[in-house]
Amino acid sequence: MNQENVKEGEIKELEILEFKAGGNSYGVDINEIKEILPYQQKPTPIPNAHPYIEGMVMPRDFIITIINLGKSLKLADQSISNEEMLMVTGINDLNIGFHVDKVKGIHKIFSNEINEPGKSLSTKVKDVVTGTFERKDTTIEVLDLRKIISIVNPDVLNE
Repeated sequence: MNQENVKEGEIKELEILEFKAGGNSYGVDINEIKEILPYQQKPTPIPNAHPYIEGMVMPRDFIITIINLGKSLKLADQSISNEEMLMVTGINDLNIGFHVDKVKGIHKIFSNEINEPGKSLSTKVKDVVTGTFERKDTTIEVLDLRKIISIVNPDVLNE
């Protein structure tokens, strides 16, 4: 979510997709997600790829590079479940899938409900968290997927 797009004092309605990774709750702007797929197909490894890249899959007529979101956030490995999903982005027309533990649902919130990220975040990679909000006694950390992609490949989003 680009908070730069929200002018000072302007309140916008947002749709945030909530998901789990490493036992923690995260969210992203739903507009950055092209589709959500079950994580069923074992990815084909990519030689000399960044350690956060699990490989690639071709579910239909296009290739998706898979980033392990838990690893990119430096989270502890959680047990593998049958609810694992791929959140596929279309950022800069790149098909990048983020491997997550579980997709929870969509929250409609207003931009003024998002707080600045505090010091006690679940990840050591603090600059990828743009804010937090509360739902049902759960703190959801909102992530900037572009920053995660830039960590994996700094050149891919530079234009």
